[in-house]
Amino acid sequence: MRIDWLECLQTLITRHSNIGLNADLASLSLIELYGVYCYLSRLGGD
Repeated sequence: MRIDWLECLQTLITRHSNIGLNADLASLSLIELYGVYCYLSRLGGD
């Protein structure tokens, strides 16, 4: 399974830090993190 998106997710979260996801990330599963990645990507990320 390729997890390159996890590296991009870190950049996207930093770029969109005003959303306030930083505190909740540790409790999310991989599926939930992928959902966050898809959402942030559509906001104008990568």
